[in-house]
Amino acid sequence: MTPDDVVDALGLPADCAVDVRVPKTQLQAHSDFSAADRRLLQDGIDTLRWAAAIRPDAVGIPAYTAPDGSRRIPELHVMTLRARTGTKLTRMEELLHRAVPYPILLVSEQESGPRVSVALKRMSHGRNDEVTLDSPPVTASVGDVPAPVGDAFLSALPLDRQPRSDLSTVYEGWLASTVALRVAAAIGEFALAGTLDASQTQLTALTESSRLEAEINKLVTQIKKEKQIPRRIELQDQIKVKRIALSAAHDKLRLA
Repeated sequence: MTPDDVVDALGLPADCAVDVRVPKTQLQAHSDFSAADRRLLQDGIDTLRWAAAIRPDAVGIPAYTAPDGSRRIPELHVMTLRARTGTKLTRMEELLHRAVPYPILLVSEQESGPRVSVALKRMSHGRNDEVTLDSPPVTASVGDVPAPVGDAFLSALPLDRQPRSDLSTVYEGWLASTVALRVAAAIGEFALAGTLDASQTQLTALTESSRLEAEINKLVTQIKKEKQIPRRIELQDQIKVKRIALSAAHDKLRLA
């Protein structure tokens, strides 16, 4: 599977197609980027393409402006990225989300399969007409799940399957699909959350699951090195407690 397969799965009208290569200089001009960030963009990007723009007149879905003006979504973008080997992909994805003023569905090419990244944004308090990220981007890789789960993910992406109240609900639909893909990588079940709050609850549980799994792995390593029987028993008891907590975190990943 390739990034183009993910873009095709969106089922966008022909009027949304852009297919333009994005110059690195355009990205590096962002005022908040450090010298190291600019080097990462310069050295790490092989190809970045602006695949599609989803505008109200092309899809019949209204733009969105929050009542308090904290969010404005006049259009959505779809982009594909080919990064060079060894690049810090997570950092690069965050920089790209920050560099583009509109919400983007970013699809990166990986050897194991496409990796999807989404990020919610709001207007910056300190800079007029600039945006900032609400939280780190949400990413999930199709290569981390069995083929049937990857197919279920693609089936959830078409534009005509997203909530169509406005462009913000369309993007929240893609966020829910990306979260569901990450959840499936953890528990093997792909199911879409019905609300943004439900997706955020799953994200919190995913973070907790990752922390507990790392702690359990560390304890397992300690047991293998430990010679004293009482200490080994103590470590096994700690693992038992954390596995119970991990099971509870996985339960939160499953939708009621």
